Amino acid sequence: MSKTNETLDEAYAECRRIALGHYENFPVGSLLIPRNLRKHLFALYAFLRSADDFADLTTRTSSERLRLLQDWRAKLASIYDGTIPEDPIFLALLDTIQEFDLLRTPFELLLDAFEFDARGEVRFETYEDLHWYTQRSAEPVGQLVLALFGYRDAERIEWSNNICSALQLINFLQDAKEDLCTGRCYFPRQAFQKFGIANEKEIISSEQFGTLVLQECDRIEEILRKGMPLVESVSGRLKLELRAVVSGARLMLGKIRAMNGRTIDARPKLSTLEKRRILFDAMRKSPSFQGGGQWSNGV
Repeated sequence: MSKTNETLDEAYAECRRIALGHYENFPVGSLLIPRNLRKHLFALYAFLRSADDFADLTTRTSSERLRLLQDWRAKLASIYDGTIPEDPIFLALLDTIQEFDLLRTPFELLLDAFEFDARGEVRFETYEDLHWYTQRSAEPVGQLVLALFGYRDAERIEWSNNICSALQLINFLQDAKEDLCTGRCYFPRQAFQKFGIANEKEIISSEQFGTLVLQECDRIEEILRKGMPLVESVSGRLKLELRAVVSGARLMLGKIRAMNGRTIDARPKLSTLEKRRILFDAMRKSPSFQGGGQWSNGV
């Protein structure tokens, strides 16, 4: 193995470490993903997670967070301009971009969302304004993942956009307490004022908090439903992964409803056992999966 290949392997290993070191509702690069694609998902995730962490650095000022993200954007620009990076995340990302001919726009949109967060005082007047955000913070992720599997058509992208936005919105409900305490409100004014909550600062102490969240659960479930045709429109292990992702989303919505929407009291999470059951159920539904754990050719 050449020194260059060793360096690239080390870069992907670092991305894997970053990816597996964070809690997610559903494991990144799960066993449902073909082995040859997992390292590329790790590269995408490491880029995103690192940028997200920059935006969330509460020990830094807004200006400092933005400088870190601007440096991240400059590194992204450099690899698209043909520069070989020293940063292991970007070294792995460059390899992934080149192998799958990934467009630059989704990465730029994601960085727009992180910079929006980094500026602080996150507020939205309407659901349309919130959608402007998820179009940047969530939808590009699905577009990139679809591209890894060779899907680039507008219809599948639209379905994916709905699923990804729904997942992002569920995460907002889970993290509502932390976000509100740090000056970020992902409940549009249009949503909470109908419950007599005057402003964002009153949400956290409002008796109507649970009712607000339950309302959002219903809206999110409808968005998720609009994306469901994607699951059966793809083949192989991506179909299984999407089945599992959607199952995890529905399970989380059920957990939030079981709390009467009171995610302000405790952050709902999927347990390791629940994640394993989701994976097993997704595989069990596939005719290509045999009880002995063998996959048919082509998945």
